[in-house]
Amino acid sequence: MRKAQTLVEFAVSLTVFVLLLLGLVEAGRYAFSISTLTNAAREGARYATLRPYDLAGIIARVRSTVAGIDRNQVSVQVTYSPDPPQSGALVTVTVSYPFRPIFVRFDTPIVVRATMRLP
Repeated sequence: MRKAQTLVEFAVSLTVFVLLLLGLVEAGRYAFSISTLTNAAREGARYATLRPYDLAGIIARVRSTVAGIDRNQVSVQVTYSPDPPQSGALVTVTVSYPFRPIFVRFDTPIVVRATMRLP
């Protein structure tokens, strides 16, 4: 009787532990995606301040900066204020990526965005 009770308690405890562990893994992946996209947006904004008319170069710079995620799914949006860009114009680079959890399936992905604004 005592051994069966111990086995049931272990099974319940193990289930809770595994669920917490999987949640931590997903949270870590999500945080990694946010950090990677923030860095990519920063690099894209820096590049855009140096070469404001090179949109293809800005997008290439952002995509070359992301690591550990699918570069083809990264979306880059560049806007200037005022438009067209002038000296001292504010550039905004927004990078987004559809985050798909491994352990939980959603019909629609969670979109992770990072924005960087530089003069």
